[in-house]
Amino acid sequence: MFRHMRPVRKTVPVNLIADGRHALVVGYGKVGRRKECFLHDCGVPVTVVSPDAETGPVQDARTVFVRRAFEAGDCKGALIVFACTGDKHVNRAVLEDARRCGVPCCCSDMNWADGDFTTPAVVRSGSATVAVSTSGASCSTAKELRSAIAGCLSSRSDGRIMVIGTSDRNLPAERRAAFHLPPEARREMARFLFGVKGVEGLVVLNTCNRVEVALHGGVDVEFVKRLMRFHRLSPGEYFLLDGDAAFRHLVKVTAGLESAWAGEFHVVSQMKSAVEESAEAGMLSGRLKGFFDDVFHAAKEVRGAVEGMLDVKEVETTVADYLASKIDLPSSRVAVLGTGKIGASVAAGLKAGSVVAVHHGDPIPRCDALVCALAAGEPVVTEPIPGCLVVDLGMPPNCSPRVGAVSLDDLKNWRRAETGALDAAMALADSVIDSEVERMSHRIGGR
Repeated sequence: MFRHMRPVRKTVPVNLIADGRHALVVGYGKVGRRKECFLHDCGVPVTVVSPDAETGPVQDARTVFVRRAFEAGDCKGALIVFACTGDKHVNRAVLEDARRCGVPCCCSDMNWADGDFTTPAVVRSGSATVAVSTSGASCSTAKELRSAIAGCLSSRSDGRIMVIGTSDRNLPAERRAAFHLPPEARREMARFLFGVKGVEGLVVLNTCNRVEVALHGGVDVEFVKRLMRFHRLSPGEYFLLDGDAAFRHLVKVTAGLESAWAGEFHVVSQMKSAVEESAEAGMLSGRLKGFFDDVFHAAKEVRGAVEGMLDVKEVETTVADYLASKIDLPSSRVAVLGTGKIGASVAAGLKAGSVVAVHHGDPIPRCDALVCALAAGEPVVTEPIPGCLVVDLGMPPNCSPRVGAVSLDDLKNWRRAETGALDAAMALADSVIDSEVERMSHRIGGR
């Protein structure tokens, strides 16, 4: 008797351009979930059709669940289709529907040989993707080769630049506070990270609405996540970017488009201060310096392009407007706790009856409103102040929850920009960044 041989098919290795189109996964068992993860790793949104989809962990907003049996026509409009049910007849029906709709289909069972494509064994390292296929002859061989390649990639420093962090888009203020770092703790973490093998340079950005680290070198991502305590968070509660994605993100952050108040300018000086602090500590590699030079240049171009599209309000203007909406400012007494850059700007922007600047550690005078703007590692206002409106700009918060202070997120929601205007500014920013990426491609790594 002859041993059964797996069929072998001639294949063409290609990279599909998704361009916003979704992939369809039919069936949500072990294989279907694996295909979902594979597609998300590729940045492709997924539609899952399965009557038992509710039994799976719905954890990613990029997946749309259609909880019913497969129907003819479901394949229409998809980029690609995966037939992953446990029923070979259903998988065959999916394959035939995909053919009628002109959509490539991959079957997870022995129907695979009649399908249009297979998925290779994939390993990713930074922006590099390596795919291994034996054209169906031996899945185990492909997996062994993938493991060997992964070992080679993980043992080398590929010089990539990576950004890991969280912001008000990922976590609300009350949860985000635990991850923000006072100056000395920030410097200590930077020194520790810089001593890790493979790290050639780093910059730590810690503002009121974000904490993130830009790293240059071969980086153990899991170690960095643990050091920043991000391993306690779900995937959507922090971000991890490299190559073009890291560059685009930092340009938008520096341009103020990712700020709590879209278009505000404080973040430019904060970013520059973070880079200068890294340079003074000897942690700014030449590659990372060139990267941030490009970020600052592109951010300036973006700000010039979107000027006038947004109703830009700096934090001190927002505080003044908010207080004016709640109390009679001209006849009120306002105390500003903190005499640093933000505190001084807030005090200068208030048109109250009287404004009192309060240094850290001094008693808080009687006042109608208190604005807290300290860079403190823990709350300094711990009890409610009767008859006083308290606004807390600190991160971590300057006030304990029992004070009932107005938080940064509260102010952001109060001053929320019109969505249409911000979307248009973001689209224009993307176009400007595209041009900058093309112009500076020889200097931005990870392509």
